[in-house]
Amino acid sequence: MVQLSSIIDLLDNLLQPRAYRDECLNGLTVEAKGGEVRNVALAVDAGLSIIEKAVKSDAQLLITHHGIFWGNQMPITGALAEKISLLLSSGCSLYTAHLPLDGNMEVGNAFMLAKSLAMTDLEGFYEIDGCTIGVKGKAPSNDLDYYLSKLSSMPHCTGPLMLPYGSKEIRSVAIVTGSGSTAIPLCAQAGVDLLISGEPKHQSYHEAKELKVNAIFAGHYATETFGVKALGEKIAGTFDIQTVFIDEPTGI
Repeated sequence: MVQLSSIIDLLDNLLQPRAYRDECLNGLTVEAKGGEVRNVALAVDAGLSIIEKAVKSDAQLLITHHGIFWGNQMPITGALAEKISLLLSSGCSLYTAHLPLDGNMEVGNAFMLAKSLAMTDLEGFYEIDGCTIGVKGKAPSNDLDYYLSKLSSMPHCTGPLMLPYGSKEIRSVAIVTGSGSTAIPLCAQAGVDLLISGEPKHQSYHEAKELKVNAIFAGHYATETFGVKALGEKIAGTFDIQTVFIDEPTGI
């Protein structure tokens, strides 16, 4: 058992949530009574079904990549009220790390995906207001099919979309997980041969074709399980508590 404040200190020091300008509210967003944590649940999303599973697993803290507060202040009604009510009544706090988890160079989504692909010489990529939310590095293979095969084998990847409009020889790769198709122009400027992301926008097709950039989109959910899983391992390795990853793929 450990104090909630100790876990929050670890997460804040590691992820630096206040350094990011983000439409998602990051950090400790719902604080339940109690203050002591025995079990931590982690998930990509903070849907009601996820919160119900976290409560059922006897978690005193739920950590998610996508949070429940977005944009301007929201009225606490409907589904949002139900989520907050369930968290508070069950003694389960909520911590969210959106952009801070995308770009973190120890446990971040892009960093961990890059490591799984055996990329090397990793550095931050795609800067927003002074903070990077992706990575780029040296390609482990020159063959585009290598990446297509690797990504296809990821859990919950339902079939990557490939836009093969760049160099036939892959020397450098950039990763911006989730909805990262806006990085296509930056890849062209930086001479990156391949962009790996999760979810494309419609204009991604023509952007990639006109700017001569290869892109593979392997699923928003599938590319963003890496960070919360790594966070779970970090927490379990630091504190004497149990962690569980709640897996609820969206198919998107």
